[in-house]
Amino acid sequence: MVKCPHCGGTAMTLGEKALLGPGRAVRCRACGKRVATHWIGILAALPAFLGGYAFLNAESTPLGLMCVLAGVAGMALLQTFVVPLMKSE
Repeated sequence: MVKCPHCGGTAMTLGEKALLGPGRAVRCRACGKRVATHWIGILAALPAFLGGYAFLNAESTPLGLMCVLAGVAGMALLQTFVVPLMKSE
């Protein structure tokens, strides 16, 4: 569970935070106030972009797809465990 920056209660599940991007705000489950990820979350997308670049340069499609999947998984992990939540107005 992810703590709300407003009330300290449970704002959302880890899976929901993994899908939350910096341009999107949602309501906290506990207090109903809006929360979003910090703008630094844009950088969490770098592994996915690198995976796509590796896919374009891969010698085989299966290897390229593995790179894309690894990049998306890395992005989700960074978004979930590294990028903080912040108050959204």
